Amino acid sequence: MKHISLLTAVLLAAILFSCENSDIEPVAGPMPLVVEGWIEEGEAPVVIVTRAVDLTQPAASFDGFVEKWGRVSIFDGDKRYILTGRKNDDYMPSFIFTASRLKGKAGHTYRLLIETETDTAEAVATLLPSPSLKPLKVVPVEGSDTLFMVRAEVDGIDSDGYYKFFARSELTESRFYGSFMGTFAGCDYDPEAGYDITRGVHSSFSDEELGHYYKAGDRVTVKLCSLEPRLYDFWRVYDSNVSLSQNLFFTFAENCPGNVSGALGYWAAYGTSSRSVRIK
Repeated sequence: MKHISLLTAVLLAAILFSCENSDIEPVAGPMPLVVEGWIEEGEAPVVIVTRAVDLTQPAASFDGFVEKWGRVSIFDGDKRYILTGRKNDDYMPSFIFTASRLKGKAGHTYRLLIETETDTAEAVATLLPSPSLKPLKVVPVEGSDTLFMVRAEVDGIDSDGYYKFFARSELTESRFYGSFMGTFAGCDYDPEAGYDITRGVHSSFSDEELGHYYKAGDRVTVKLCSLEPRLYDFWRVYDSNVSLSQNLFFTFAENCPGNVSGALGYWAAYGTSSRSVRIK
């Protein structure tokens, strides 16, 4: 039987990890934990904890899908912050763990610890120096008078570094999503070409008229994040799977390589740079 698990916040409850071995036996007891969490420079952490869902069952059960009652902690050196679970409708599922007293700082290493009745998961991430975005440019889509992309250029990129673009449309999105195919290594960046930013695929991505593009009147904010190598591997495989699948509920061809021990998913510390532009 093919076993599929569901990572929520990356695609707002719709990214799938699949096992290639079709002879895997059903998992007894609680389904594995699925973690998505990050902390950005100057911002509070966000951690979403769910359970994997077997979509191959005749009636897949989402009972207990959101893990609300575990203890989620982040260690900044010797100081421990216990995160509070709260409702936040910008995410789906609309339940996150966060701590307003903790803000990300460059150079700090953060250890995430998640404890439930049946599982313990942990991961470590170091917040790298922030990249630097130049002012954004609006680029018309070839063959269209109404659709646009946003071109981003990076100042002083590290050829040994790894990066990912996130973007938010003011008209259609309440939070940032990974830009479509927006993960790259610094050594592959072409400063003359820059990088064309388009909308990412997520659970509310249903506007067939726009597709991956933006329209006049929109205000687009682009965020560029520096990545550790293991996070680059995660997002690179994620981007590849999304581009091949083009459907949130088809199995992915390749598992996304997470960095969380005891769970699926990832824990990231992002150095960030943001710019906004109005499309006229």
